[in-house]
Amino acid sequence: MKRNFLTRAGAGILSLVMLLGLAACGGDTNGETAGGGDSGEKTKLYVVNWKDYASDDKELMAAFEEEYNCEIVNTYMESEEQLLTSLKTASEGSIDVCLPNCTILPAAIEAGLLKEIDTSKLDNFFKLYERFQSQKECVGEDGKMYAVPFVWGSTAIAYNTELMSEAPTTLASLFDEQYAGKITIRDDYNDAVMAAAIVLGQDPAAPSDLDAIKDLLIKQKPLNRTYWQTGDEFSKLFAGGQIEFGMMWSGQAATMKNEGEPIAFVVPEDGAIGWVDNWAIASGSQNEELAYAFINYMISKDVQYNWATKGGPAPANQEAAEAVDPEYAAACGMDEDSLNRLYFMAYQDDATKAKWAELWTEVKAS
Repeated sequence: MKRNFLTRAGAGILSLVMLLGLAACGGDTNGETAGGGDSGEKTKLYVVNWKDYASDDKELMAAFEEEYNCEIVNTYMESEEQLLTSLKTASEGSIDVCLPNCTILPAAIEAGLLKEIDTSKLDNFFKLYERFQSQKECVGEDGKMYAVPFVWGSTAIAYNTELMSEAPTTLASLFDEQYAGKITIRDDYNDAVMAAAIVLGQDPAAPSDLDAIKDLLIKQKPLNRTYWQTGDEFSKLFAGGQIEFGMMWSGQAATMKNEGEPIAFVVPEDGAIGWVDNWAIASGSQNEELAYAFINYMISKDVQYNWATKGGPAPANQEAAEAVDPEYAAACGMDEDSLNRLYFMAYQDDATKAKWAELWTEVKAS
């Protein structure tokens, strides 16, 4: 998320505003500074996140690091399952804060990999949309909260406005023979199974007929130019004119649009896949108070608004979301109408994940 709408002067003003906001919220907890204090030595906060996903944005992080005399050290994950493995194998103190998706949260909570969240320590928690304040995957079976929603978005359709005169209006267009050789979908069993389920009218969180889903995905395979795994792969396919449209994340589509690509994003009439990313504190964290300060900062109106308008996903903070230009929000799939057309990803047990993964392996091998 490198390009943004801010000038250098504007970025400086933003940092000052965020710094004053942090001071207003208080940099101390029980009279003790969360960061490095008066020693001058910077405390390191170890964050596991996606690359280019806000916590490594120098402009957004500058005010926080200055206020708390700390350094944010990012480690990048490549998948949700990798994050889960990292939490299980991490040494004490090597992970402070992480960003689990709702698909792995229940497993992480059940395994005791995350600390309970005391929302009274987060001034900005109650500025989140009500639906996110009670996100079910963030709550353990003991009724306690273990994660805080950060952003939400969709995996829907992005298309080249120079190559397509009309937007694809249904998810079924990804399976339409008239677009043979012009399509790309993601190489991910969750996305593939859920997309096929939506097209077939099944519940994408609990499909009733995996054989029908497999058959549909096998029929789609020859229509597909290629399966992409990373956002960079999609960007190169798009920039090279090798595809006209395909499955893509709302946030990356917004970033590509901001960078001047002829791309538009649409959440189809028949629905698309939704997701929620959440901040959590690792059970082995040794910087708990600084971790709380970081989460509070990341769900603040200023950070959420500015990252959203730079091409980030949709804010969970309602004040930030309402400040985003409505036309821009609709174009990026972060408006309320788009939200209401989404089928959100849910936690699946190991047996279900194994079935879906096996199905996808068979589709690609067919």
